[in-house]
Order: sequence, then structure tokens, then C-alpha cells
Amino acid sequence: MVCGSQDLGRLARDAWLTGGSEQAKEVLLRYADWCVQITSKLTDQQWSDLTSKEFGAPNEVLADLYIATGKAEYLELAKRFRKEPMVAALEKNNTEILGGRHANTEILLFVGYERIYEATGEERWHKAAANFWEGVQRQQTFAFGGNSIWEAFVKSAEFDRKLVDICGPETCNTYNLLKLTRQLHELEPQARYSDYMERALYNHILTSLGPGPEGGFAYYTPTRPGHYKRYSKPFDAFWCCVGSGMENHGRYGSYIYSVSAERLMVNLFVPSVARWKEKGIELRQTTGFPDDGIVTLTVKAEKPVEFTLSVRCPGWADASKVRLRVNGKELDLKASAGSYLDVKQSWQNGDVLQAYIPLEARMEKSSGNGYAAFFHGPILLAAKLGNEGLVKDDFYADGSKDFIQLGRREMDQAKVPTVVPGVALPVKVKGKETAYSLKTSTGETTLVPFYKIGLERYSIYFPVR
Repeated sequence: MVCGSQDLGRLARDAWLTGGSEQAKEVLLRYADWCVQITSKLTDQQWSDLTSKEFGAPNEVLADLYIATGKAEYLELAKRFRKEPMVAALEKNNTEILGGRHANTEILLFVGYERIYEATGEERWHKAAANFWEGVQRQQTFAFGGNSIWEAFVKSAEFDRKLVDICGPETCNTYNLLKLTRQLHELEPQARYSDYMERALYNHILTSLGPGPEGGFAYYTPTRPGHYKRYSKPFDAFWCCVGSGMENHGRYGSYIYSVSAERLMVNLFVPSVARWKEKGIELRQTTGFPDDGIVTLTVKAEKPVEFTLSVRCPGWADASKVRLRVNGKELDLKASAGSYLDVKQSWQNGDVLQAYIPLEARMEKSSGNGYAAFFHGPILLAAKLGNEGLVKDDFYADGSKDFIQLGRREMDQAKVPTVVPGVALPVKVKGKETAYSLKTSTGETTLVPFYKIGLERYSIYFPVR
């Protein structure tokens, strides 16, 4: 939490507030009281020194403790754990301040700032957090939803140059940005928040898991064309993205649905079941997504009940082609990309809402326009470039200097597939599994979902020449 281990604070908080452990409550409150006491005499310079490096998000846990106990000293300490220049700048929407900052230090703190807002209603904290999220999306996010190179936010003018570094976004950044995204979505549900959840989960979180029986977790995911990921080893590699990496894959379900008093929102298209106890209903989602865009929602209800069932119309979709049917009858709805389609009625047992959201090829340029990335709907596509110059051990790393160096077996950039300005979109290859063919400098190049690539070189960005 603070004064040493934020993870200890979070574990104790969860054990108490979620698990109901009285022992965890006692440990956590004694720990928090000690933190209040030991920090009470620090000078401003000592506070500056204390918060000059990466120190997690004690403000989040302390805000939770204030909510649970009402003790003002916890809230005051939560507010003190901040980087005031960042809060002040982002409150005024000055997102240029992000360039060069240590990314995960800031992301964690903004999760805490938003939690302080939830505890107090003081607008400055929310303004700063919402503007921070917008700035990261607009200026810092790579195609798969991650951000930072060598753990630092990128200055706007340097984006394309940094893209070809052998490093890449840290998985923990995305883990924590998803937490902030969920906070903002819970406060004001918007499709763009769910769009980001989808991008990040399919294209970064899922791809961070190592293939085969060895498994492992990726710390960095290189954006450099022709490079490769390195995964942790089972017994001699344990870094932050292993700890959060384990959590990541147990949290997919927490993003799929949202609910308010009279509304159930379908945020993500994932086979799943939602049980809404207050309404006495169960909603079962079946879908072939992302291979196809057909989503079927079947209602199981104890008795007829009126509520609004909302289905996301993604920002990446061609809204003119989106269709909704209830019990086989097409609805007359004007879809808008980046919104929710609301169906309010009395729902009965066995009712079926079916959504058709076509997934088509599309392209996104890098912020410097020097590189192109290609997608199947929201799914990032990648070229598989083989294992030239690599052996299996190159794909695994321990906690030594070798890990920090990330391997230095770069692919000559003159050999990576490139595309020409105005290139045609890739063409879908016939068959059940998602695959596309793209015309590049090396001929017809096959693109597959990035999450299907493990122990080999890849390109998710293609130089435009």
C-alpha cells in the first residue's frame, strides 16, 4: 500500500472487503495507521524525494479505507500521494506533459486519483483522470492497445522513431489502464471505453501469454517490425508483468457486462452467461466472434420483466451494416458507430436478441504516418516472419541483465515487409479461421490475428514506402 508494499495493502484490502476476513482488516488498518504516523513529519522535500520514483498507487487503497472507515486521515494521506504538476496539468487537459514520463507510475496514480473522486466527489481528480485517459489514447497508444517504450511515454514527434526500438509497451501498463478504463465506464458508460477494453484484451493481454506447455508471460511486446517477444521462465523469472499477468487472464469476465437499475449492457462479444439476480434473469451470450460478427443473446427469466438490453455498436464497425433482430424480427434502429443500441421491452423466458456486426478489413496509420497496421474488425493482424537467426532460448528470459537487453537479434529493417502509400486493404482468405493476404514488398504476405503468434518473428506495423 504505502511505506513499502502496495501489494500487501491491496491483498489485505481484498481479503477484507471482498473476502470478509477480519484478520486482514486488523492487519490493514494497523498498517495504514502506521503509515499515517510515520509520514506525518516528512518535509515537502522528503515527500518530493519519496515520490520521485515508481511507488505504485497507495492513494487507491487509502481512498478505499476512507470509504470503508470514514477516517479523514486516510483520505488526507491518499491526497498527499500524488504528483501535483501532473494533476494540475491534466486537470487543464495539458496532455503534452505526458511525453517522457514513466508510464506505469502515472497510470497507477491516476487510478488512485479517480478513486479519490469516487470517495469525495471533488471534480479536479476526475477531470485529471479523464483527460489523462484521453491523452494516453490519442497520443500514446500503439495498435494493440499498449503504451510506452522503455517504460516511458513517447513524445508526439518521436512516435514513429520509437516504434522501431527493440523494446515495446509493458504489459502492466495495459493491466492498469484497463482498471482506469473500467472506473470511467462505470461512472459514465460509453462505447469508446468498451472499444478500448476490446482492443487491449484481444491484442495485448491475450498475446502476452506464452504458447505451449512452457507458458510464461511477456513483459514487453515489441512494436519493431520483424522482432519477437520474450516470455518468463517457470522457476527463475518473476517480474511485475508475471504477477499482474496471472491476474489478467482471470479477469476477462469482469469487462463483458455492465448493469444499472434498469439497463444491462453488453460491452464485449464473448461466449458467457450473466446472471442479474435483482431482475431474476439470466442472459446467455453465444458467438463465433471474432471469426464472425454474429452475437446471440438468449434470455432466461422467471417471469416477464421490463428492462433495456444495450448492445455495443463498436467504433470500428460500419454502422450501416449493423442489424438487430428480436425473435427473428429485424428492428428499425439507426445504428451509430461508437454507441450502444438500446432495446427496451418486457423480456420473457426464451426471448432472443441477435446482433450482426460485420468484421471487415481496415487500416490504421501510426501517429507519424510512416507505418500502417491492419485489422479484422478490432483484431490486430500480424505477419508471421519465421525464426531466422533465432533458437528457442531466445524467446525466454530470466531476471538478469539478459532480460533487460531483450535479446539483440534484430531483423534487418530492409528485409521486413513494406507497403506503398495508398495500399489496398488486405483480402480475406477463404476458410473458417481468420487470415488475410496483403500485397507487400516481399510479395503476398499472410496476416493472422496477433494473438496467434508466439515463438517467432512478426510484424504488426508495416513501413509505408
